[in-house]
Amino acid sequence: MDVTVENGQKGDKPGETQSMLPSTPPKDKYCAVYLIMLLHGVGTLMAWNMFITIAPMYFVDYKLKEHVNGTMVETDYSKQFFSYLGICSQLPNLLLNFVNIFMDAKGGLNRRIGVSLIIVGIVCLITTVFVKIDTSNMVTQFFFFTMITVIILNGANGIYQNSIYGLAAAFPASFTNAIVLGNNFCGTFVSVINIITITTFRESVTNAALAYFLIALLTIVACFVTFFMLPKFEFYNYYMKKHSLEQDNAEGAVKESKVKVYANTFKQPVCCNLFQEIVLKMFVPDFQCWVQCLSVFLVFFATLTIFPAIMADIKPYKASPNDPYTFFIPEGLFTPITTFLLFNLFAMLGSMTANFVQWPSPKLIIVPAVARLLLIPIMMMCNFRPDRRVFPVYITSDYVYIVFAILMSFTSGYFSSVGMMYAPKVVESSKAPVAGMMSAFFLICGICGGIAFTFVVTAIIEP
Repeated sequence: MDVTVENGQKGDKPGETQSMLPSTPPKDKYCAVYLIMLLHGVGTLMAWNMFITIAPMYFVDYKLKEHVNGTMVETDYSKQFFSYLGICSQLPNLLLNFVNIFMDAKGGLNRRIGVSLIIVGIVCLITTVFVKIDTSNMVTQFFFFTMITVIILNGANGIYQNSIYGLAAAFPASFTNAIVLGNNFCGTFVSVINIITITTFRESVTNAALAYFLIALLTIVACFVTFFMLPKFEFYNYYMKKHSLEQDNAEGAVKESKVKVYANTFKQPVCCNLFQEIVLKMFVPDFQCWVQCLSVFLVFFATLTIFPAIMADIKPYKASPNDPYTFFIPEGLFTPITTFLLFNLFAMLGSMTANFVQWPSPKLIIVPAVARLLLIPIMMMCNFRPDRRVFPVYITSDYVYIVFAILMSFTSGYFSSVGMMYAPKVVESSKAPVAGMMSAFFLICGICGGIAFTFVVTAIIEP
């Protein structure tokens, strides 16, 4: 993958341009570039997080129910909404993440990020408008329209997420972690909004949905504006130029002609043979980052198997169904707090910790990633689906469950960050964007694999 930049003088030879690059990188003033990357970490998940968080209240219990004689009647669409949602969301995300790695598109990563943000913004706007449209007489049409918007949203989001990781890979590792940190901050923010909604706006579904989708839309607009502000920062331009020169050196492209440059643009070589292209981009980063990519996959596989599917169905333990509820967290907020808020908060703290401590070494990161798989059976031993399980509950203490939930959440944020930070740094610097995009692809693979494995968990608990 080539990187060409605008900051070189036209007419300079590559060697001359390299000599103009300062030996010491400029400072990231006010942490502006870092904060923009963090914002994009929020942006890659904000629209989708808002969508799925409001889904039970807005889609399942309101929009997809039919009005019969003045009462709300459940439909097949509302019953199976999350099953259809999972298929329509993750498959386009995975597919377009994969295609994006090998796709040769004019304008490179910059254009992909810009276009995908526009598409996500349009989907958010349309979804917001439909909040105030009465669809009670066209439930079927609204359902299929929603699934189409989900496919478009997640397809565009897949390209956006994959490309922003590729872009961040040209910077120090902490900038890749800024995106992961933004992901987890987004989850924490949405969890807080969810708790506020449950406690204060439960009776006003449309107003709550309107607030959710408007926040998502404003976040996407902020991401779009700040992305095109990046070339104004000397720190950003330095690393873009540095990567461009490293790419030229890696290819041995010493040219005497003028260097044609574009504003901070990543460009990929054209290859007529798709198989050759895949081999070059997957394996010429030399198997050097396979350990890190596999670790990222395993971390997200374990996490998405447990969260939210298992954790959301773990209930406060009662020796008898008639026993009074005595836990200190209000019963109506047990799942929102112990599942969503707790997970996102400690995952965010784990990502923040990775900025200061990276352990273990890149070669050994696979060890804790494999060890985390043990958390799956441990969580299944808690009070998971007590009314349907055929196995006894082995972990009966809610406090012990919370300790394991915190451990799972913190290690998810920490090891996902460390794995994503390591991947672009163990390959040649010229291959860093490809490695960054590959690690993002394995991230999505882990998510899809974890979601699929929840069906195995269900089969074990409810044979």
